[in-house]
Amino acid sequence: MYSPKFSTVSCRIALCLFKRKSKLNTNNNEAPWNCSRKYCKAAQQRGVVYESVSHDVFSNLAFEDWVYHKLDLSETNLLLLWRNDPSVVIGRHQNPWAECQLRHLWGSKVSLARRRSGGGTVYHDLGNLNCTFFTKRSEYSRIHNLKLLTSALKTRWPMLNIGLSKRDDILLDDFFKISGSSAKLGREIAYHHCTLLHSVNTQQLKSLLHSQKDGLTSRATASVRTAVKNLSDMEPTMDHESLVDAIAQTFYIVYPPLHDDKIYPIDPSSELDWPQVDDYRKDLASWDWVYGKTPEFSVQRSNGDVSVLVHVKHAHILGVVVQAPDRWIDVGHIQRLTDQLAGKRFWPHDVIATTNSFLQSINMDQNTRQRMNLVCSLLQEAIS
Repeated sequence: MYSPKFSTVSCRIALCLFKRKSKLNTNNNEAPWNCSRKYCKAAQQRGVVYESVSHDVFSNLAFEDWVYHKLDLSETNLLLLWRNDPSVVIGRHQNPWAECQLRHLWGSKVSLARRRSGGGTVYHDLGNLNCTFFTKRSEYSRIHNLKLLTSALKTRWPMLNIGLSKRDDILLDDFFKISGSSAKLGREIAYHHCTLLHSVNTQQLKSLLHSQKDGLTSRATASVRTAVKNLSDMEPTMDHESLVDAIAQTFYIVYPPLHDDKIYPIDPSSELDWPQVDDYRKDLASWDWVYGKTPEFSVQRSNGDVSVLVHVKHAHILGVVVQAPDRWIDVGHIQRLTDQLAGKRFWPHDVIATTNSFLQSINMDQNTRQRMNLVCSLLQEAIS
């Protein structure tokens, strides 16, 4: 059970950093283990470790965003530890239609979220620990943070064979990916967040994510697929609590504690403690952000000699091209259907409602209706 006084202290720390931030002008690779000049200086900064008690992906992403915009971290390094209920998290510039098995996801209780940072798609559940390192921009170093994590793991579990790849992933046994990274760099503040798979549901992960989708052409950033493995497969003694403790201890060795060398629990959903975080959450959970920020793409579905090509931008239909044998269908029917679809959301409810309304409004013989039904079913298949 978390002690209430820890939460109070964490709020006081945040309030102090918030006040410092408000006074700022609003206009405005070497790791520490080798003690380079840059990181000997960085180590003089104070550190604080927060752990979110929320498992809501949107609340945790919102708190990240809130810290990034609201706190003054010019003299403080903040480590936020958090985990989520089952969810798929895509990068800022990614396409969920290309990255996820959307039909499977929509039929489950798994959330889909788009984060503010770039990078690839990841699956989260309570067996995946997320670590967010906040620092001032001039001290940002992804390698530094990853080496801190690997040092924490090796110190507590020396039998683990872990290291860094050329892509800044943490690998287990030189092959299995246990951590991926992404970052957001601002003028004053930067953050780097990464995952640590310790006991994630790998079957669920594989069923929700996929490497390619037939018929889809996208300008979005594509994920690089790699084999994954849980740390607990190699170290059965590892659990969430021991992992959090090991990372926090190492963090406080590098950054002397701002207050106490404790892990401060925070509840990002508390409007009293973290004013306006809920506004950030509403934005991140909105359809316009999760789906509407998708870069332009096209998706094609075919049945024999008949194909439908849908052009999509910001999750709205730009246009539809239907290809079929000459005189297979009245071109006028196709034109009326595509005109009605233009501008609609590329979304099951919207497309199904539009195609059903069209089919009910047009007088057609049985043969023509069967062919238009085929065109409409291809359009509906393209959505997921």
